[in-house]
Amino acid sequence: MDGPSNRTVRALFAVVLVLAAGAVASSYATAEPNVARAHGSLDDAGTSGPGDTGVASPDERPTEYGPSGPNGSYPTDIGEDWAEGAADETEGRVLVDPEERDPENLTVVGTQGFYASDERAELVAFDRSGDVAYYDDSYRVYFDVDPVEGTDYTVEYLAAEHRDGADCANVSTERCTYNVFTRVNLTTGEEHEVYGEVTTRIYSARWHDVDRINDTHVAVADILRDSVRVVNTTTDETVWEWNASSHFDADVGGAAGDWTHINDVAVTPDGRFVVSVRNMDQVVFVEPGEGVDENWTLGAEDDYDVLYEQHNPDYVPPSQGGPALSVADSENSRVLEYQRVDPETGSATTAADGEWRRSWGWQDSRVQWPRDADRLPGGNTLVVDTHGDRIAEVAPDGSVAWSVTVGMPYDAERLGTGDESTGGESMRAIREARGTTDDAGTRSGIDLPFVRSTDDDPGVGAVPPAGTITHPDRSIVEAVWVVLKGLTPTLVVNGLLYAAPSWVRFTDLAFGALALLTTLAWAGTELAWSGYSPLSRLYSAVRRS
Repeated sequence: MDGPSNRTVRALFAVVLVLAAGAVASSYATAEPNVARAHGSLDDAGTSGPGDTGVASPDERPTEYGPSGPNGSYPTDIGEDWAEGAADETEGRVLVDPEERDPENLTVVGTQGFYASDERAELVAFDRSGDVAYYDDSYRVYFDVDPVEGTDYTVEYLAAEHRDGADCANVSTERCTYNVFTRVNLTTGEEHEVYGEVTTRIYSARWHDVDRINDTHVAVADILRDSVRVVNTTTDETVWEWNASSHFDADVGGAAGDWTHINDVAVTPDGRFVVSVRNMDQVVFVEPGEGVDENWTLGAEDDYDVLYEQHNPDYVPPSQGGPALSVADSENSRVLEYQRVDPETGSATTAADGEWRRSWGWQDSRVQWPRDADRLPGGNTLVVDTHGDRIAEVAPDGSVAWSVTVGMPYDAERLGTGDESTGGESMRAIREARGTTDDAGTRSGIDLPFVRSTDDDPGVGAVPPAGTITHPDRSIVEAVWVVLKGLTPTLVVNGLLYAAPSWVRFTDLAFGALALLTTLAWAGTELAWSGYSPLSRLYSAVRRS
């Protein structure tokens, strides 16, 4: 017969189980659509307060690379006049109406889609209200998206589609991937394929980034070949290539087939290539003809305090307060900026003896596996929160000025602000402009406060001290979620979220795990109360036999 203590324990188990299951069910029932609604407002663009967006008139990007080297010209749009007679929709697409939407009010996003629920990926543009201004889901997955300089409504994007059978004959495999870099006018939907290539396998063969160098050449972050290539798009020839094997030992990084996972490449004003080598937790600077400049490398293999499988590092040059790197520290679920400084004086430097120090960071309770962080002209940072299913514009003090919900985003660009972070400044420059006390930061930020106290509010428009991970969610509950995320194995969590249906977030995994553990504990307790011992029964059976 059950005693009062047994009934109490059962009641506690039941309450925990019901609450945990209820939390997951509530999350499912109240989940926002993949493309839902915006939060906040961009109406006061151009101001610098923590609740503002930081959208300003775009700085003209200096022409850095032309057809034959420095000081050439970027490609002109082959169809800005396409806008004439543009329709609202064509072939299932939603198109931008240039009469109603200015380009600087648009945020363009490439998404990956969801594999468990087979939801399509999309190239989508949102206006300031969070309404969909452009939509296309022609490809299985979208990765990089970049504005085309000198145009208003034209972007270039990288997408991939899976093929099989005869479509893979050129690579002699049953299944393959077609990687395609395409230019599209958002007002008409007219497209021009810039470059495409079939690669063996799927998933690990899909390119994540292509960066335009001039009107005839692009840089390809080639995951399959573990290399960075420069391709002449008029001849489809590779004219230069850097292989990771020339710098990294074979016993570091990932497994065969996805050894380095090179996921991003960009060209600096001085002609170097900034390369994100994800599986080595490093961002390297490659000098053509010389190789990796080791003095400039950010991060190290398995040094997770600095970077943990990062994405999309953006270089901020000295002319804009750099050298600095804005980077999505993906497996650590945070966005960081590192400033290159003189180790003795803490001043910004391009010298060989300089070092990288953390100069800014951001994290809230929702962000999970971010994969892009673009510095905007007004000082805010446009963050792609992949497993948080949102695009968030974050002010320097860490407050979210604006956000929009979209499923599994990979890359985002605010039109009219330049490619990636070219229109923005480093946090050092922003601090100096706003008169905020600055310091040189630290290599990892470990000795600086993780959560800024509500009693230490620097005021509107101010920037927290260098190296601080800003965290505006100041309630105990929000802080607990952030700490819990830091205690969980992120590779496992992000792997589960990658394969899970679109509505599942970190909190659902946590409550689901709590429900499972409660069920197992309840079953074990009931078994102990029953006096039944499976091991004893098994032992007795073995002895009798």
